[in-house]
Amino acid sequence: MLVLALSLTLVPAAGADPAADRERIRRERADKAAKLRAAEATDEELADAVDALGAAERTALGKAQQATRALQRAEADVAEAEGLLSRQRRAVAERAVRAYAQQGRVQVLTGVDRPEEAARRLALAKVVQGRLVDAVDSSRAAVDDLGRRRQQQAAAAKQTARALRQVVDARSRTTKAQADLDRRIDGLRKEVDALEAEESELSQLLAARASRALVPPPDPPSRPGAAPSAPPGGGVSSSGFVWPVNGRLTSPFGPRWGRMHKGQDIGAPTGTPIKAAKAGQVIKAGGGGGYGNLTLVDHGGGTVTAYAHQSRFAVGEGVQVQTGQVIGFVGSTGNSTGPHLHFEVRVNGTQRNPRPYLP
Repeated sequence: MLVLALSLTLVPAAGADPAADRERIRRERADKAAKLRAAEATDEELADAVDALGAAERTALGKAQQATRALQRAEADVAEAEGLLSRQRRAVAERAVRAYAQQGRVQVLTGVDRPEEAARRLALAKVVQGRLVDAVDSSRAAVDDLGRRRQQQAAAAKQTARALRQVVDARSRTTKAQADLDRRIDGLRKEVDALEAEESELSQLLAARASRALVPPPDPPSRPGAAPSAPPGGGVSSSGFVWPVNGRLTSPFGPRWGRMHKGQDIGAPTGTPIKAAKAGQVIKAGGGGGYGNLTLVDHGGGTVTAYAHQSRFAVGEGVQVQTGQVIGFVGSTGNSTGPHLHFEVRVNGTQRNPRPYLP
């Protein structure tokens, strides 16, 4: 019964229900997200990893506690069995002494007592001997039971050790995922603060050009139901934009952890080519500050796109570029949490959500 209870507690039953399968898949996905570098995982993946791994840790801890209690019960059962065996051995010894004494008296008396008295004493001796045999058999059964209980105790100890290892592993993964998330939050806050510190210089540059620009087109309509988590393979939007880099949208435009993130981050390995999202003229290609190596492309009508944190440039200021032309390469210069492109769309100097502009 003890082994069965432990197996039910610690080992998933055959044909687990769909809810258990979904939870297992959720934990596996969280494990994979926890193993990603923070710069390559999305904000949602890291947050989900912390939540799911925390739940896995709590589950594993609960199983370890159950296994520990089962082990304690097994140890108590073994102690009880040992006590019973000790008592039975004493009883066997006492009965053996009494039987030997009684049988001796019968042997002495058979020569002088009446035949019926001798028969009665012989019958009594046989009864005592039979009980002695029963007691010995009971002791042997107790010994066998004790051996089985010790085996159960060893199995329970192994189960407990496995459950405790699960807790340690889950806690390690949770700690790593939480550290990655904390670094992401801290890094994004510092990045946003550094970008805002450069706004004055960029605003002056863009204001000078905007004074000569035509009335800008309105924002493209947002598309309800569109999945913003990853860019499609290619194509050109109705606004004439393409995705500037082949990567994952790791942090979207909007409020993020107490700051307003005024662009979108696309994670990609260092050296990944960055393309002009639309044809235009390069009005800035320089380094320094929170943006790191930054390229600005003026598309006319007051619309400018920005490409920050580049490892190196592919074009210089004043160059006319075509849609999809390589203008630089992904890096982690300036205030950056890792290799990625910080991409902005500005209209008359004000940052707009880039996602509706893209296909």
